[in-house]
Amino acid sequence: MALLFLPIFGCAFVVGALAYTLNLPMPFMLGGIVGAAGFVVWYEREDRQLPKLSRWVRLISMSLIGTMIGSRVTPEFLTLLPQFWLSGLAIIPFILLAHGGSYAIMRGLGKYDRKDAYFAALPGGIVDSAALAEEAGADLRVVTTQHFIRIILVVLTIPFLFLIIDGNAVGSAAGESLAAADYTLQDIGIILVVAAVGLVLGRQTRLPVSHMLGPLLLALVLSITGVISISAPEWMVNLAQYFVGTALGAQFSGVSRRLLARGLGMGILAGVYMLALAGAFAGLLLDLVPADFGALFISFAAGGLAEMSLIALSLNFNPIVVAIHHLMRILITVGFGAFLSKRLFGTGGKHEDV
Repeated sequence: MALLFLPIFGCAFVVGALAYTLNLPMPFMLGGIVGAAGFVVWYEREDRQLPKLSRWVRLISMSLIGTMIGSRVTPEFLTLLPQFWLSGLAIIPFILLAHGGSYAIMRGLGKYDRKDAYFAALPGGIVDSAALAEEAGADLRVVTTQHFIRIILVVLTIPFLFLIIDGNAVGSAAGESLAAADYTLQDIGIILVVAAVGLVLGRQTRLPVSHMLGPLLLALVLSITGVISISAPEWMVNLAQYFVGTALGAQFSGVSRRLLARGLGMGILAGVYMLALAGAFAGLLLDLVPADFGALFISFAAGGLAEMSLIALSLNFNPIVVAIHHLMRILITVGFGAFLSKRLFGTGGKHEDV
């Protein structure tokens, strides 16, 4: 059974290596998504299905990414937080407009059922939205497909937008990197230990996005207090991104081509709408918070928390500021989604890991 995963990882690696050779944005994560998803869609038929890839592949990889991001935070970061209260507050109207507009697209143009459109349009995390949808009796295939398409569209689009605008590939030498050339075996050991402990603590304390936020917060505290100072090797950064991208692409397993084609159309429309909305909010906040348009745009673009943090880091934006905005978006969306679904559909919602 495990041998069936080899072509998925193989295709993801080949596309990632090709993207790396061509100096494309975030080559191993985006190459992993395209390679894995391409193989899954090509291979699967009604009588030929792939087994589901364990979610732990993505969870462990994200814990490593969270550790490496958190370890780069300096004490100066603490002075930045109070300056972003206005953009944090702006997350609320952004969520309302993003959800309302996406719902109108999926309901009006996609002709989705009311429940399916409601949960598929939520600008939150995949697992949380799916958990709320399941309690309401919505079609999980529709909801999860739309969320994956939206997140992958955002993650794929933003690096290329900045490549066109700035002429530099996200993840190239133009921006910062999680990696360092002067790492030691001790650095690798510390990263692995902090990632493992942070993952356990995050899940035990039921943190949202615990697989990334637990290690990130633990590494952040240890770094700010001077307990650790680590250098991450480039191969570990690329490997973590490769597994995250491959795991995302493999999630298309079990999705019919008909549903995928329909979802792709609606996902593109909703994704473009949300990106335009993120651009509008970034423009409105430009003179009100200490950040440039690019950093604000990434902070509001409704992609995955880990992926958007990595893009921010590669573009030399503060990844923790970006991560906090996305964490607020996910938390508020979950609360809003559960509250409103209870009144619309007579259901509540337990909070699950994003």
